[in-house]
Amino acid sequence: MLDRLPRAFIVLMLVVWRVAPAEAGSLKCPRDSVAVGPLCVDKYENSVWRIPAGAKGVIARLRAGKVTLADLQAVGAQQLCSIPLGENTCNTCTFGPTFPDNGNWTEPAYAASLPAVMPTTCLTWFQAEQACRLAGKRLITNEEWQAAAAGTPDPGDADDGSTTCDTNTEQPVAAGTRSACVSSWGAYDMVGNVWEWVAGWSDLATGCIVWDGTFGDDMSCVGPNYTPPPGFIGPPAPLTIPGDPKTDIFPVDPRIPGAVIRGGNFAAGTRNGVFAIYGAVPPHNRSRSTGFRCAR
Repeated sequence: MLDRLPRAFIVLMLVVWRVAPAEAGSLKCPRDSVAVGPLCVDKYENSVWRIPAGAKGVIARLRAGKVTLADLQAVGAQQLCSIPLGENTCNTCTFGPTFPDNGNWTEPAYAASLPAVMPTTCLTWFQAEQACRLAGKRLITNEEWQAAAAGTPDPGDADDGSTTCDTNTEQPVAAGTRSACVSSWGAYDMVGNVWEWVAGWSDLATGCIVWDGTFGDDMSCVGPNYTPPPGFIGPPAPLTIPGDPKTDIFPVDPRIPGAVIRGGNFAAGTRNGVFAIYGAVPPHNRSRSTGFRCAR
């Protein structure tokens, strides 16, 4: 049978047979992201940029996952809401009237996944979702976040201030600068540093606990009026995000949906981790310790 087939066809069949098994199921992601199964997840916590409308090439590079900090700086792009060192509130941070808290923008702002850049915080869920979309991506879902975070080491209060995840300091660090804070998939800073908005909402949580030991002592706070199970040891967590003065005075209204954040922040210590989940803030809240991550 084979002796009747053209030689070139036989060679092609052999090449496909040798190459296909090695590439089956593989995913080629842009350099700003990592493959997590069938998904490309941003490698770094996102920063948000206003790019001059005339810089179409840079905008195209950003949407293709190829933009660099030097590209953005070369066209005069402006990073929005990178909290300055020592600033403890969102008072000095604004996206301006063209990219308001409700996400109804008139001038685009783009999410970028860049190393050694401070993550953008003090933005609402609506702004994070739109910044992802404008960059050709979307806000990562809760389930996808959980998958991408797998394997990230959790130092708790033992953060060494240099290589481990930022879990016990006074402020966030630049994305990807903690070399040991990386998941099994290659995503940085999924524990500590800043909380990350994810796509899903829940009923606003009005009672918070820490896990019962099954998943360590990461924070858990999703769903209304949660009552710890019989025999639970440990006090309920407060209705605030630890280390964030802004949320200490934010009213909790169970009539408003809660947008979910994941991973913990720079000051939450042992409550951080790959199972840390918090749903006690509405989607219009702004906090210096909450950022986001996109996927495509």
